[in-house]
Amino acid sequence: MIRTYANRSGRFVLAGGDLAALDQAVWVDLLRPTKDEEVAVERSFGIDVPTLEEMSEIEISSRLYAEENAHFMTAMMLSNTDGDNVLMSPVSFVLAGEHLITLRYEEPRAIDAFVARCHKAGTFTAEGLMAGLLEGLIERAGDVLERTGHELDGVSREIFAIPPPVPKQAPVAALLAPKPKPKPRDFQSVLEQIGRKGDLLSKLYESLVSIQRLLTYATAAAQARKLEKDAAGRFKALSRDVQALIDHAGFLTQKINFLLDATLGMINIQQTGIIKIFSVAAVVFLPPTLIASIYGMNFDFMPELAWPYGYPFAVALMVLSAIVPYQFFKWRGWL
Repeated sequence: MIRTYANRSGRFVLAGGDLAALDQAVWVDLLRPTKDEEVAVERSFGIDVPTLEEMSEIEISSRLYAEENAHFMTAMMLSNTDGDNVLMSPVSFVLAGEHLITLRYEEPRAIDAFVARCHKAGTFTAEGLMAGLLEGLIERAGDVLERTGHELDGVSREIFAIPPPVPKQAPVAALLAPKPKPKPRDFQSVLEQIGRKGDLLSKLYESLVSIQRLLTYATAAAQARKLEKDAAGRFKALSRDVQALIDHAGFLTQKINFLLDATLGMINIQQTGIIKIFSVAAVVFLPPTLIASIYGMNFDFMPELAWPYGYPFAVALMVLSAIVPYQFFKWRGWL
């Protein structure tokens, strides 16, 4: 699909998908273009439209380069950012003369939001459009980072069982109020949440780094083109914003590692508590088992067998031998 935008009568308007109007368009937006659309753009602007495989190359030289008086810049952008299952795909920006060409295969919401704002403003240049698009994408990345930070705070409260603040009550009401029972914590769910947040942050970090590299190249390209004086300054300001977001993403990554270690520690504590219960039970029942084994031996002569109180004596002895270790463990604070 192809959409063209032009400056007409002092306004920025949608010119439609007419391939014949490409020369008058200030912005050509290619979304999953067909072969005919690619050929039409290449003929109109004299450029070679990169393929999806070329856009996905990891080498910087394949993402940021100049060719035929056009500057090609590709960065990894996030879409479907409302949840943790985000999609990351390349988006290419091509500055060809006074025209901006964008090539993408996903639909980041920030681009549609930027288009809606542009219709209410005046005219735009190619560099101005590119800077505005990047501002919207960076702002969306900041929103995702902020949301992820709040969700990690919730995960932290769940791990450490931090109760929500309780409103103050009168002393009598506080004494009579039933105490809430602690809910069992599902650490498997916590681990799944941490894993999803870690995957989201890794994709976001990769996207921000690619945007920062793009902005560095775009600043140099804007200075070389000299079509808009304040474009280089805008790109530099955006680069500083991206660096701040990268630092924040690094902080959240460290927090995820801490929460992961804390969760594994809590699981270890739970397992240790269960093993301790079995160990105490084995020690408590060991003396009664020993006494029962002694009186279960098949000897011909055992004095207690002929004693009328032999059975109650053996039972009492087994109960006492179980109580003594139990009380000893409680006295030492092991229970």
